[in-house]
Amino acid sequence: MSQQRDFLSYQLTFLRVQLAKEQSDTSLKILFQERIINYPAEKIYIRAFKQEQLLEIWVDSGIEYKLIKIYKFTANSGNSGPKKQEGDLQIPEGFYQLTNFNAVSNFHLSMKINYPNEADNIRNQNQQHIGGDMYIHGGNQTTGCIPIGDENIAELYWLCAQTYAVTPSILIHIFPCKMEESNLTEMYNKHPEYIDFWNSMKPVYQHFQIHKSLAAAISCDDFGNYIPVFS
Repeated sequence: MSQQRDFLSYQLTFLRVQLAKEQSDTSLKILFQERIINYPAEKIYIRAFKQEQLLEIWVDSGIEYKLIKIYKFTANSGNSGPKKQEGDLQIPEGFYQLTNFNAVSNFHLSMKINYPNEADNIRNQNQQHIGGDMYIHGGNQTTGCIPIGDENIAELYWLCAQTYAVTPSILIHIFPCKMEESNLTEMYNKHPEYIDFWNSMKPVYQHFQIHKSLAAAISCDDFGNYIPVFS
């Protein structure tokens, strides 16, 4: 509890976070009551879909993950495929975590994604600068981050900050698209160079679609493709 108090106390020294709490706390409590989930959330899972430009927020109910909110990207940049280098405007693709909360962001509020991860480093080992500073943030412009507007980021920031204080491991999985066969056929035809990488992501998507639960662990091979393990 001390960790929670310290983190939230620090966050609430910032006016933007104070306002986010005032504007969002009651509506979030009602939303959780409707889903029959304890508030605040102990575990949050975020899924982003680049092609659809959607950010899904899932919460662990103790039995399975339940969808509580979907935010639309307010801007997009780059194309299908993972991020390779600094300045390529690509939104990353892969399995990440939120690692930092910025209450004085140039884009209202922001939460940092831990790109590059091990898989990114392996795939892009010949690149001199593979980039960093990837965020979910407010506003309506981007050069490779995920913007969802100021009002939405305030709500999501406050929700995630409460969870992060208790469980400092909020997963965010960024997919090229909803990985159904109809979508993948088109994607594979356009970008055959990413087939192996995308196929390594697909089991995680499919498992969650069926079971509403996450892989027990995810590692990667010598080529930077993912190896999920399901319990």
